[in-house]
Amino acid sequence: MIKKENFIIIDEKYKTGIGVDVYKNEINLCMAFENKEGEIFSNWIYPQGKDRKPIETAIPYKLSLGLKQQAIQRLEQLLMMVEGL
Repeated sequence: MIKKENFIIIDEKYKTGIGVDVYKNEINLCMAFENKEGEIFSNWIYPQGKDRKPIETAIPYKLSLGLKQQAIQRLEQLLMMVEGL
């Protein structure tokens, strides 16, 4: 579960957005949603295997930014890219 203060709602209608999660000291951006009780959960996916069929085990739908300092640097790079658009 993701803390409410670590969640940004992107779609008000469906209560979906971006969550920030820490797993094994790595900071991750997760696709997430808010349920009817107000709890925030990461979305999970079944990625494709070698034969282009979904594998049997689900994994979180996330993007790892690395350790804290790496995450800060990567987010600063992303901000500069967005500002340049």
